[in-house]
Amino acid sequence: MPDAFPKTILVIDDTEPVRRFAEDFFRKLKFEVFAAPDGFEGLQVAYALRPDLILLDLMMPHLDGFKTLQLIKSNELTKNIPVVGMTAYSDRVNASSASRLGAEAVITKPLTEELLFRQLKAVFGDTFVKSVLPKDIRNTENPFGMKEDEHSDVARSMVEEFVRYFAEQLDLLECAVRDEDVDTIRRITHGISGTGGSFGYGDASALANRLNETVHASPVNWREAEELLIQLKNRLNR
Repeated sequence: MPDAFPKTILVIDDTEPVRRFAEDFFRKLKFEVFAAPDGFEGLQVAYALRPDLILLDLMMPHLDGFKTLQLIKSNELTKNIPVVGMTAYSDRVNASSASRLGAEAVITKPLTEELLFRQLKAVFGDTFVKSVLPKDIRNTENPFGMKEDEHSDVARSMVEEFVRYFAEQLDLLECAVRDEDVDTIRRITHGISGTGGSFGYGDASALANRLNETVHASPVNWREAEELLIQLKNRLNR
């Protein structure tokens, strides 16, 4: 017999398209979903609601995901809540650090419905998760599996919103590159690299990741950073 329903899920991520993608997917399966744009607000929600699962971005400004995770796991009210860390980079160091702090898993963005579905099964079990699936796909082995050139209905409906977000971020990124503002560049490229692939902009994610790596170098090659910015702007205008 499945557990009591509905389950509650908290999504903590500083990038709005990521929050929206996860919220829409979970609500489609009738989960109760809450979202927070940063670690401070996420902690308040977690302490107040004690959700059944927390998805936590590891790389956020101000209170980052690692510190947020540490606070979640050190509080009696929330220490037993499963936490799945999210990162825009396939980084074993990040994954290892999050695991040591108590994360049940670490997943690499961009998010897909298939990826989120696998985490639901890992946390809640096959029986419960199948009970919340629409009947026509309930017995399908991989109901949210997608071919590489396909995108979920949720993603399609949000592409225009992502493009607006992408354009706004590129305006900010152009100013940051001009001012050689490394912290802002890292924050913006983290957001783009973690979201683009969910909406058909995987090449933009790759370019943003390269720009992030460029400004991590010492000394920074600002000519290369400017060239990558131009490539990102060209991708938006296709």
